[in-house]
Amino acid sequence: MANENYPLLFFSAPTEAGRNSLGGGGSSVHFPGIGRQRVRIAPQLAVLQQAFDAKRLRLQHAAPMENPELVLVLEVAGTVQNFANAVSKIPGLDWLLEWAEEQIEADEDFYAESREQQHKPYAGRLFLLGTNQEALTQLLALWNRYQQNPDEPFARGLAPFKHAFEQLRTIRHWSVADRVDADMRRYWQDGIDNGMAAIRFEIEAWHFSVPQKNETASVEVEALVQRLNGRVLSRALIPEIAYHGFLVELPAAAVSTILAGETPELVLSDRIMFFRPKAQSVTDGVSEAQLIKQAEIPAGADKAPLIALLDGLPLSNHALLAGRLMVDDPDGWEAEYEAKDRVHGTSMASLILHGELDGALAPLDRKLYVRPILRPDPLDTFNPRRREHTPDDELLIDLIHRAVRRICEGEAGQEAVAPTVRIVNLSVGDDTRLFVREISPWARLLDWLAFRYSLLFIVSAGNDVRPLALQTPSNTLPGMTPDDRAGLAFTALTAESMDRRLIAPAEAMNVLTVGALHADHAQPPVVPGRFDLFALGGISPLSRVGHGYRRSVKPDILMPGGRVLHRERMVAGAPVSVLDAITASTAPGHRAAVPPLPGQTLNETAYSRGTSNAAALASRAAAHAYDVIESLRVQVTDAPAAKYDAVLLKALLVHGAQWGEWSNRLLAQRPDFQQNQNASARRIAEKDFVTRWLGYGVVDVDRAVTCTAERATLLGVGELGADEAFVFSAPLPPSLAGKRAWRRLTLTLAWMSPINFAHQSYRRAKLWVTPPQEQLRIKRLNSAHEQTVMRGTVQHEILEGEDAVAFVDGDRFVCKVNCAADAGELAGKVKFALCVSLEVGVGSGIAVYQEIRARIMPAIGIQPV
Repeated sequence: MANENYPLLFFSAPTEAGRNSLGGGGSSVHFPGIGRQRVRIAPQLAVLQQAFDAKRLRLQHAAPMENPELVLVLEVAGTVQNFANAVSKIPGLDWLLEWAEEQIEADEDFYAESREQQHKPYAGRLFLLGTNQEALTQLLALWNRYQQNPDEPFARGLAPFKHAFEQLRTIRHWSVADRVDADMRRYWQDGIDNGMAAIRFEIEAWHFSVPQKNETASVEVEALVQRLNGRVLSRALIPEIAYHGFLVELPAAAVSTILAGETPELVLSDRIMFFRPKAQSVTDGVSEAQLIKQAEIPAGADKAPLIALLDGLPLSNHALLAGRLMVDDPDGWEAEYEAKDRVHGTSMASLILHGELDGALAPLDRKLYVRPILRPDPLDTFNPRRREHTPDDELLIDLIHRAVRRICEGEAGQEAVAPTVRIVNLSVGDDTRLFVREISPWARLLDWLAFRYSLLFIVSAGNDVRPLALQTPSNTLPGMTPDDRAGLAFTALTAESMDRRLIAPAEAMNVLTVGALHADHAQPPVVPGRFDLFALGGISPLSRVGHGYRRSVKPDILMPGGRVLHRERMVAGAPVSVLDAITASTAPGHRAAVPPLPGQTLNETAYSRGTSNAAALASRAAAHAYDVIESLRVQVTDAPAAKYDAVLLKALLVHGAQWGEWSNRLLAQRPDFQQNQNASARRIAEKDFVTRWLGYGVVDVDRAVTCTAERATLLGVGELGADEAFVFSAPLPPSLAGKRAWRRLTLTLAWMSPINFAHQSYRRAKLWVTPPQEQLRIKRLNSAHEQTVMRGTVQHEILEGEDAVAFVDGDRFVCKVNCAADAGELAGKVKFALCVSLEVGVGSGIAVYQEIRARIMPAIGIQPV
């Protein structure tokens, strides 16, 4: 993969500098006057006091000495600075969470100050506070002072309460409707409709900073579950991500009473934040249609594992996997995991180690660490191969936590089982948890683990196999041209972006989330009635789309996920054509290893497709990038240290991404954007739409890890604390001076941020790099918006220009990496990696690579991998 004549280069050591200003701002929000606030807020406070009184009455019988507590919800318009600090000044008032409210509808009281924005949604905050009666009394006293005289100063540190009262839209207590949402009710109802005698689900309790409160909550939740003849199967307390969860089983009769409108103490408990469907990942039971035998491949790999696969249990003696796996099964699941059912783990292991077999690629020379987190479904008696799913008797988040900790530091007094692992592949997701506003516990866990252990988690965006409704009468598709069918299908797909949101944990910020392309190397036969509706190399109809938290870029990248064919439902006279995705194990798709059914051999293969495959191929690509870095380390003394591996691999994979022609194809589906006369707003809306589907774009891994005569890629790493900055510089190629020539700068910055779940900004570290726009006379073109790229933990930008640039030999272009606290205090340093590529047109006569390389001291002489 590496180019022996043009290896990657390194920036010289950076220089320290003061960080740039964050900038920011935006339109302000109009708030109602004090007279209107008196009318609005007073009734809400009365209702809140009634809720306290009602709870006190309930406690008189069960615990007469206990001080009642509630969770307050303050919904404010705009922002309130330092509110968490003000809350800490009132005894008994506990800061729990802050959530961003991105799309609040304007009304007569609250709206954007700008005339152009008055009727558009605006942003606000949701503050969640634990309170007892004494704290509420003090809060009411502050309100009374404010509403009597808004100009009266508050005591030192309490001034943010004045702003909160001014901007307050609603104050209420956390209610049953918050704990039990519509999705939870549907989940319970589905269990009852399916005749289940007992239903398992999760409870997420409030996490308190005082350990005793968490223990008290645990005792209370278990007692309330037992009152309903239920039981707590598992409990997990992970303070680092503010998670306190329970896996609970209730009799169907008890669940039915809740759905009928009764509110037992369990549902009323203010210890509980959410009732959630049981987190699970389920694979399809595979129905065999065609198996293909694989030619012999030499067995074995001798190097220590770089990648960990958390998935189903692979068939370790399959011809493609023999001698290549390091299977770790501490829970002893293998005994009940029949060989025929080991489909998903076998396929993912095969794709990571060999790529798609129709591509005829060389296998990785490292072992693959495997820890099973899926098991066969004992209730699946309909499929020849049982569905695989996460276990029913333990919390998935606890299983993942234990698995990663075992990899990196060991457990039960044992040493780490795979300390060389740098990449963790998760080609699974929770189908019951679509990302809407709050980051899921699973995503929070991955974000914390990524920072804690310097790991790159590669996560699939999730599959959506819903049927496609094409706007043409049934049975008219066969008479259309392929282009006409493709146009209808693409229109139908892009109209559903809001319904194809990511599934947990794909919204995690520190991970690399991978979406799927409609691409593979298969050569399937043409079968009547099966339609290939999407362009080769374009967006897969299975792939879920973004955005991520705070409208960050998600998915980060797109990788091949295999082509999927569709079959029309035969409904005579229907005004639309409804098509279902074909999930059979025949081509097209990615051919990979599959375990045999009775009577078959150990070298069978079959086809599959989806974002699971895309994530597996991304992990394989990361392994190749790692080999390039390792080769550089052998021959370059100042190559990046191993502690930067995760961020460097993250940056390199994204560095090879670009939108290409697909942005124009997507925008062709939205001609309504052109009706916006505000050019800046139109540009933002267009880029936002494209980013939702493409992320940073389609990855060309070779481009990321090699250079050419016309393209030089430089790498830099470092660690920054709050308000610090590093300046990286490299020599400008003299042949570019004074020439009018096309040039492109591709710039990628990646880091792992510590997190603060209680803060709406969530990530503690905001890093950004300023491109040398003026030096190179370049500007942003076909890539994500410059504000959007600042919202996650990867900044990837592509800038182009062709105007002549005046400079002399010895001048250098400069990229400055800045760091600021973003969610409360940022303690310690944050590792980052920077990749910058400067290129010119082929045949331009400008020897970019050689001229930059010759001016980097000391000169780098590197042999190929």
